[in-house]
Amino acid sequence: MDRGLSYGQRGRLGALRRYELYGNLGTPEGRSKGGRRTCEFFRLHPELARKRGFETLKKINKPARSAELAAFIGIMLGDGGFRSKYQLTVSYNSKTDREFSEYVAKLIKRLFNVEHKIFRRKGNLGADIVVSSAGVVNFLLNQGLIAGNKIKHQVDIPIWIKKNQEFRKACVRGLFDTDGSLYCHRYKVNSKWYEYLKLDFTSCSKPLLNSVYNILSGLKIKSSLKGVHITVSAQADVNRYLAVVGSSNIKFVDRWKRF
Repeated sequence: MDRGLSYGQRGRLGALRRYELYGNLGTPEGRSKGGRRTCEFFRLHPELARKRGFETLKKINKPARSAELAAFIGIMLGDGGFRSKYQLTVSYNSKTDREFSEYVAKLIKRLFNVEHKIFRRKGNLGADIVVSSAGVVNFLLNQGLIAGNKIKHQVDIPIWIKKNQEFRKACVRGLFDTDGSLYCHRYKVNSKWYEYLKLDFTSCSKPLLNSVYNILSGLKIKSSLKGVHITVSAQADVNRYLAVVGSSNIKFVDRWKRF
C-alpha cells in the first residue's frame, strides 16, 4: 500500500479489498463467502490452522474396497449426488423408503464414521440424507464416482467393482434398491387372471445400463434392455435375482415374501 496515502484513504482501499474478497459481511451471502474464503485459506496453510485451533478437514474413516463400499457406490450412482465439493446427498421417499434410509445412514456411519442430517422437502414426500464432509466427497471421487450431472457425464460402474464378482453384485443391489422397482404384473387369458413379479431398473446413462445388463447376464439372470429400462420379466429370474443379488430395501423384500 502506498505510504503517501492518508489513513482515511488506506482504510477505504482496505475496505474495498475486503469487499472484493469476502463480499458484504453484513449479509448472509457475504458471511458465507467470507467463511468459504477463510476455510480455503486455512486449507492452504494447515500449520497456521492448527495453531489457531481451526480444524480444516474432519477426520474420516477411509474404508478398504469391499462389498459394502461397492453397495454404497451403487446407491450413489442411483439416488446419490454431490451438492458441492464438501457435501453429498442420498435422496429417498420419506413414506415408502424410511427403513431403507435408516439402512443407508447406518452404512455411511460404518464406512466413514461420519454423522449425517435429514432434510425433508416442503410440499412433497422427498427427503435427503446429507453428509457434510470434504473428506468423504474426495474419497468417493477417488473411487471412481463423478461430480455433476450423471446423465451428462454418462456415468458407469467403477472398474475396480467390475473386476470382482461380489463387488459387482453389491453395486447392482445398490442400484436396484434406489433406481429400481419390483412390481406385480397382471394379465388375463380366457377370463382367468394371472400375476407375477417383475423387476425394472431405469437409467439415462447408456454405459451404466450396459454394465448392469452384462452383470445380470453373467449371473445367469435373464433380462431385457430397451431404451432406458432393464427389465427382469420371468418369475424364475426375479427369484434368482433376489436369491443371488438380494436387496437391502425392505419394501422389495416384503413384496417378494407376500407374493
